[in-house]
Amino acid sequence: MTSLIEFRRDLHAHPELAHHETGTAERVVRLVAPLVPDRILTGIGGTGVVVTFDSGVPGPVQLFRSELDALPIVELDVEGHGSRTDGVSHKCGHDGHTAILAGLAMRLAADRPARGAVHLLFQPAEETGTGAAAVLADPAFDAIRPDFGVALHNMPGFPLHAVVVKPGSMTCAVRSIVIRFTGRTAHASEPEKGENPSLAVADLLRECDGMHVPDMRSPDFRLVTPVHVRIGSVAYGVSAGDGEVHLTIRTVDNAGLAELQRSITTLAHRLGDRDGLRVDVDVVEDFAANMNDPGVTERVRRAAVACGFEVISPDVGMRAGEDFGLFSERFPCCMVLLGSGEDHHPIHNPHYDFPDELIDTGVELFDRVVRQATIADTPH
Repeated sequence: MTSLIEFRRDLHAHPELAHHETGTAERVVRLVAPLVPDRILTGIGGTGVVVTFDSGVPGPVQLFRSELDALPIVELDVEGHGSRTDGVSHKCGHDGHTAILAGLAMRLAADRPARGAVHLLFQPAEETGTGAAAVLADPAFDAIRPDFGVALHNMPGFPLHAVVVKPGSMTCAVRSIVIRFTGRTAHASEPEKGENPSLAVADLLRECDGMHVPDMRSPDFRLVTPVHVRIGSVAYGVSAGDGEVHLTIRTVDNAGLAELQRSITTLAHRLGDRDGLRVDVDVVEDFAANMNDPGVTERVRRAAVACGFEVISPDVGMRAGEDFGLFSERFPCCMVLLGSGEDHHPIHNPHYDFPDELIDTGVELFDRVVRQATIADTPH
């Protein structure tokens, strides 16, 4: 059978964007089908795959999740298995996460769980924040009903093989919004005859900058990051009549994110009313916070200790968002980070490549969680 490293590198060479991961899903099915799991469900949430090992004996129902999609990033300096798709590459390590879940399937096929069932979810479209929602909205997922779920993400900056986990907020609630101001153009020599949004855009950016509370140890932590700004068009005889501001906002929990968006929306409408502009606010990406359940987090921590891995329990979670958080709203979950090296290229960097030596770490950790759960007296 194909080795996990070969499998990972094959996925890396053939990346696919969110909701287009048909070839990636097919590669997963080709690898796991010979293992003869009890069920392979395809097409969940669009292109997702669920592989199930069911003992038939009452016990915990466990879900482990990886991601299928890649990013619209031009890859640099990855030789031998570099991306063969122009402008698309695995720069977040989803190829490695998928290889880890495939490795867990191999372990479960060789030594099936004694109790309960284990579902392996190969999820589409994490990068756009839409894949978890699509899976949860799929009626096929209703039959799975996990007692708990676990996902991992590799994380440069931490020691290689270290397991980083904490209860509570592990990744931020993150939302990308677009604020559109619509006024009226005029000749550039007579701007007073139009409604130009430039001052509203400038004041919005300035006041949003004042909303920053960058210390994640603060209960009021929040970031407002401008990612794109446009006013009018390059027409030097025209006073601009429209503009838009694209922001990514983040807080440690979902309630804080909703409050932050309300504050920005209120500000935008106040500026629009002042300058005679119509205001529209749209959400384009949305990531719920990963709120790690204390019980499941302790389960993962015990498994890491039993494996002999270094365990790091940070005071605060990560600023980044990850759409596994939506599952944590439905049932107890834990998002765990695996250190991919203190000097490793950061994720979303053109030079990044998932470290192959981390595959066995993830497989061993997940397998130990499974075994400890199936020998426990109760699912939790």
